Amino acid sequence: MTPYKTPQDIKATVKTWWTHKNCKFQPGDHAEVSAQVLPREYVKMDGGIGNGHSYVSNVKQRRVGRVGRVVAVSCTRAGHIRSQSDHYKHGRPSRMYTRYYIQFRDGVIMGFDSHHLKLAFGSARSLTAA
Repeated sequence: MTPYKTPQDIKATVKTWWTHKNCKFQPGDHAEVSAQVLPREYVKMDGGIGNGHSYVSNVKQRRVGRVGRVVAVSCTRAGHIRSQSDHYKHGRPSRMYTRYYIQFRDGVIMGFDSHHLKLAFGSARSLTAA
């Protein structure tokens, strides 16, 4: 896989500018990759401890703790970041997760599900939110 270097390289349907107040990130925000992308042990139903696993690639797992700038967000063909109630497929929303595309200092852009990112410590929005 050739890494993305510009938002135009991204193969998914994305937008590079949005202002919706309910979005976890806005364009230009700094985001940090959280440790939730790493495999970790869990408590099984029988009370035992299960081995950890992760559906996130090893390449992305190596970015844990790294900070980058938000450059794009996934969207529907109609340009909506979240599913609209009239865009259901087989009784389910057409999209479940929002993916934000982060550009790191080395220029590489990677897409992460929103729950695998957090607002970077010390960024302008994290300081004003406190």
